[in-house]
Amino acid sequence: MNPYFIPTPFEKETPVILEKRALTPTLTTADLPARYLQLLADQNGGYVKNMVVPTLEPTSDGLDCAHLHYIYGLSSDSEKSIPYQDFLPDYFIIFSAHEACYFAFDYSISGTEPAIRYLDTETDNWQEVASDFDSFLQLLRYGKIYLPLEGYLSRTEAEHAFLLVTDHADLEELFEHLEGTADKEWYFAWINHFAQMAEMREVAFRALETQILYFRLVLPDNAQAVFDLFPEKQEWIETELAADF
Repeated sequence: MNPYFIPTPFEKETPVILEKRALTPTLTTADLPARYLQLLADQNGGYVKNMVVPTLEPTSDGLDCAHLHYIYGLSSDSEKSIPYQDFLPDYFIIFSAHEACYFAFDYSISGTEPAIRYLDTETDNWQEVASDFDSFLQLLRYGKIYLPLEGYLSRTEAEHAFLLVTDHADLEELFEHLEGTADKEWYFAWINHFAQMAEMREVAFRALETQILYFRLVLPDNAQAVFDLFPEKQEWIETELAADF
C-alpha cells in the first residue's frame, strides 16, 4: 500500500505515460525528479494521506502551513496529470494545484535536484518549502479539512475531505454541508461509497433520506443504485418518491 496516496474509489487507475513531452517552454518530463517517478510507480497520482506542509511564512491555509491535496500523475487524463504551463516562470513544473495555489519543482538553480516551491499567485506568496521532493514527502503531516462557515468547499477539498473522514459526526456534517450541490451524480456516488461500509451505513442513509425528501425532483441517474443498497428501506423510499410536494 502506498504510504502517501489514498486509494480513490470510483476512479480508474491509469498507467504512467513516460514518453518525453513538454511541461513548460524549457522543461520536459525527462527533467522530473527520480523520487517523483518512483512515487508514481506505486500509484499514478492521487489525494494525499498527509495534507499539511509546514512553512516558514503564513499562507492562505494557515500561519505556518499550506495544504496539499492532490499530487498529479503522468497520464492521458488531463485533469489528473501534470499540465503544460506557461503562466509562471518556465523553470517551474507544477505538480499540485488548488485554485490560485501551487506546489512546483523549482529548476532555477541548474545542475541540482529541484527544490519544492509553494506559490500563491493571488497573494504573491512564493516560498521554498523543501530542498528536494524526497524531503518534501517526509515533511507532510496529518491534517483535516474544516468546513467553512460560509460557502462551499471546492470540489478538490470536498473529495479530499470525504477520503480523509473517519468519524461519523464529521461525515454527517460533510454530507449536510454539500447536500445542495448541483452535481447530484457526484454526491450520490459518495453516498454509495459510504453505504457499503457497515460503520458508515446509517450516516449514508440519512444523507440519502434528505435527498429524497428535499431534492427528489433532481435525483440523478445513479440514484437507483443507491436505493438498492437499502432493501430494508424500499417501502419508505417508494412511498416518499411517489408523494406530492
